[in-house]
Amino acid sequence: MKEVIPRLAVVPTHNRPQELQRLIAAIAPQCDYMIIIDNASNPPVPRFEVEDWPIGRTGLSHSCWIRVVHDGEQPPNLSRLWNVGIDFATYLHSHTPEFDVAVLNDDAVPPPGWWDAVSGAMRATGAAAGSADPFGHLPAGASRLWGPHAPLAVTTRLTGWAFILRGEVGLRADERLRWWYGDDLLSLRAREAGGVVHVGGVPVENTYADQSTLGALAEQAGRDRATFVEITGRQPW
Repeated sequence: MKEVIPRLAVVPTHNRPQELQRLIAAIAPQCDYMIIIDNASNPPVPRFEVEDWPIGRTGLSHSCWIRVVHDGEQPPNLSRLWNVGIDFATYLHSHTPEFDVAVLNDDAVPPPGWWDAVSGAMRATGAAAGSADPFGHLPAGASRLWGPHAPLAVTTRLTGWAFILRGEVGLRADERLRWWYGDDLLSLRAREAGGVVHVGGVPVENTYADQSTLGALAEQAGRDRATFVEITGRQPW
C-alpha cells in the first residue's frame, strides 16, 4: 500500500472570522494539519481544538490538527506570513521524503477533491507547484504543465488565492514582495524547479478578490511590481 503523503495548509487571516470558519470546513477534511497565521485580527482568532471529521482524505474518520500563530505586523508582509507556515511545514516534515504545503487566502473556498486533484497532477507531472485552472479553460480531469520557457503571463501563474507546493522542493516566498506579486515570483521559481500545473474541474472561489488592496496596500502593490522587475528583469504579466 502506497504511503499517504502528509498535507499541511497555511492560512493567513485578518478580521474574517466567518470566512475563516468556512475555509476550515472546506479544507480541513482534505489535509492533516492547518497553521492559521492571525495577522492582527480584532478580536484575535481563538485557539482551535483538534477538528474531527467523519469522512476525511482517507475516506475514514479523520482528524485535522489546527494551530493558530498570532502575528501583529501592520501593514502585513504577506510573503513573510506564507513563509511562517511554509517553514513550519518544512520543520515538521524535515525527515519526510514527500509532503504537500497548500497556501490559501482566508476567503478561498476549495471544493471537495481539490487537494487530491491538484496534488495528484503535480506529482504525476513532476511539477513543483500546482493549482486549479484560474480561468476555467480546462475540462474536469485535464491538466496543463507550464515549464520554464512558457511566457511570463497571467495564464501561466499559480492561482494566487489557493495553490499547493511540493514541500520537499524547498520553495519559499520572497519577502521583498510584501503584498502583491509574491505568488507570481513563486510561480516563476516553481516553473524553474519542475513546472506549474493547472488542473481543470476544481475551481476555487475567491470571495473578496483584490478588495483589501486599498490605501497603503495599493501603494505597496505598486512598489512590489517595481521590485519584481528589479529581481527578474521582466514584467510580471
